[in-house]
Amino acid sequence: MTKIRLLTAVLFLCQTLFAAEPTPVPVSTNAAQKKAMLAAMREYFHEEKTAAKLAIFGSAIAGGSGVYLMTQSDLGRGTGYSLLGVAAIGLVVGGGVYFRTNSQLRRLEDQLDATPLDYKREESERMARVNAQFRILKIAEYSILGVGIATTLAGVVKQADLTTGVGIGLIIDAGLLLLFDHFAETRAHVYAQRITEFGAAARTVEVIQGLSFEYRF
Repeated sequence: MTKIRLLTAVLFLCQTLFAAEPTPVPVSTNAAQKKAMLAAMREYFHEEKTAAKLAIFGSAIAGGSGVYLMTQSDLGRGTGYSLLGVAAIGLVVGGGVYFRTNSQLRRLEDQLDATPLDYKREESERMARVNAQFRILKIAEYSILGVGIATTLAGVVKQADLTTGVGIGLIIDAGLLLLFDHFAETRAHVYAQRITEFGAAARTVEVIQGLSFEYRF
């Protein structure tokens, strides 16, 4: 009788120690993740809109300077022609970004709230295309810089002030475009990285919490 009681006690103790514990329910991080992603998204588009305003303002200054220089000497007229070119580019690009940003942001906010996985996939693909375009733009802008330097040197050698002015203007154009796109590319890379990280922490927690061992008697 004593042996039976002892065996029963041992079995009860083993069952208590090794009984399967309920699998912990993964802590939902969706709300926190969405909130962080929403903040990053709004910050990115706010900076994009601010940059668009600066582009429009800078284009107005470049255009005004170009018009003024065109009334001056041949050197000034050549520079003015080139400045009008970059002013037109800035107005078109800056205006396009400024006027589409609000509607684009509202659409992405709704998508993030309703279908976060679709948001991540589609926005990741879009930002990959944007970053690829920056590489193409950089090649084009360095090409403009090279043409500007070559044109300036040719004008100086030939003592053609108009040609020299055009070359100087192209150098200024390329410098402004490279500077503007450098900051735009940096913003895009940061935002793309935030999208990549979105949801990663939650999946890691779920994988870790999903690893459970059960001992049954």
